[in-house]
Amino acid sequence: MNKDAEIPVSIATRSLSIDVFRGLTILLMIFVNDLAGVSGVPLWLKHMPADVDGMSLADLVFPAFLFIVGLSLPLSLRQRQQSGANRPQTLAYQFLRSASLIVIGVMMVNAEEGFQQNAMTVSIHLWSACSLVAVIMVWHVASKISPRRSLFFRWLGIAVLLMLILLYRSGEDGQSGLQVQWWGILGLIGWASMIAGLVVIFFGLSLPVIIVSNVLCLLGFVFFQPHYLSQFPLLHCLRDEANQFTHTMLVLCGAFVSQMLYGSPAPSTIEKYKRLRLLLIWSVSAFAIATVLHHFFPMSKIHATPSWAWLSIAFCSTITLLLYFFIDVRRWENWHLLLTVPAKNSLLIYLLPFLIYSVSQYLQLELLPFLRAGVVGILMSLIYIVFLIYLVKCLNSLGLKLKL
Repeated sequence: MNKDAEIPVSIATRSLSIDVFRGLTILLMIFVNDLAGVSGVPLWLKHMPADVDGMSLADLVFPAFLFIVGLSLPLSLRQRQQSGANRPQTLAYQFLRSASLIVIGVMMVNAEEGFQQNAMTVSIHLWSACSLVAVIMVWHVASKISPRRSLFFRWLGIAVLLMLILLYRSGEDGQSGLQVQWWGILGLIGWASMIAGLVVIFFGLSLPVIIVSNVLCLLGFVFFQPHYLSQFPLLHCLRDEANQFTHTMLVLCGAFVSQMLYGSPAPSTIEKYKRLRLLLIWSVSAFAIATVLHHFFPMSKIHATPSWAWLSIAFCSTITLLLYFFIDVRRWENWHLLLTVPAKNSLLIYLLPFLIYSVSQYLQLELLPFLRAGVVGILMSLIYIVFLIYLVKCLNSLGLKLKL
């Protein structure tokens, strides 16, 4: 890397406050996703409809994931550099990690919609369950089995995924196969991570780079709208990709905040407070930018509008500020133990609810209706979170983790 694009050598390779933020986001994600099937839930806990100009707590979960990907990006790249990786190796690592998320995202989307069940030889719920198990086999990290056996499971998982792709049928006549209907949540994270990673690797994380990148992302969002792209037939295939620009904004801004806080050692409390002041200025500025953009774009998570992105950046920056203050400055480190498991197993705990749902649907198991309504339904969702944390902890004790 050239000197301007280098991430400082002294940057940390892991942050407790980022882990806590990730754990909080994972738990909130599980909670709001499970509440989607519960009746009588307050509107602020559900996603806003696409054409409603507004934002709920649920609409903050996905951008928080993107922002956390950004927070972790400089630390991850620095770890690669410290291990001796050169630029091509770092690029390959970033590409492989992002491509893995995209592949998993596309598989999950096809399990939810677009399939032609009558043309498939297996139930879509069984297909989904097997694909998730195969994903776990491919990207597992097993500490209690031999490397040879671990490699066997990885190749077996790849073989199962290929077989499932061949078995999948879509289209009205059932003659089509796996389709990229949309990228899925993981796929969208993968694309944003890949684009932001390229920016960081080649240009660094200076304020001018962030400003120029965000301006370009804003212009990209505007000019990649369908009514503009219709004038360019060759670009028609990108008509639904405008949201990639706002997603990339979130990752890049998260990376810039990470660089602001962890880009060099903070040897004194005074230095840490200085960084907090800079982050406060950044957060207030983000709120101001969101307010200005709201005059031109409605607030919509579904359409990934710039006003939604910048309001999310403002909230996420503020949350990061608070966590940095309490954990890095005030050293309140004993209250986060509940968040350790989801923070260090984000992909596994994300996949498990989908696996549990697919198996329960295949076996035709349903909870009693009164357990999915009102206060009781909300309490059941909270219990479900505790169950998943315990399940992941048990899987970890057996030596199973996932790593892209």
